[in-house]
Amino acid sequence: MYALKVSINGREPVTGGATDLCVLSAILSLTGKLGPEAAPRRDDGSVDIDLRLGGLTARANGAADEHLGWLRTNLQAGDVVSIRVVETDLADPVISGHEAERIADDERAYFEHCKKAYLEMREKYEPTSGA
Repeated sequence: MYALKVSINGREPVTGGATDLCVLSAILSLTGKLGPEAAPRRDDGSVDIDLRLGGLTARANGAADEHLGWLRTNLQAGDVVSIRVVETDLADPVISGHEAERIADDERAYFEHCKKAYLEMREKYEPTSGA
């Protein structure tokens, strides 16, 4: 199977992978005021640097798929992240996971999915007035 080995500052790598994956990603995100001309909504002067290693399964025979996670950590300026693509039979244990929502491929089923989400969040974003 394909896997990703992620190492931070030369430490022992974390290997993410599974035999039933269809997506595997290492995502490094920086948020906050990253440059002098940036005007983020939240401007408390902080910068968040977040690294995640995760994936999504594609299981056969209608079995429930999952979003899996092997690593989630905060970093700071100067940290060195190394990512190696490998083929291996072994990966580290998953540290988090939750069932993936299935969205049907056909247009009507997708419409019904969106309608349900809209109705669930409607009051939050379209509060009714007392008038």
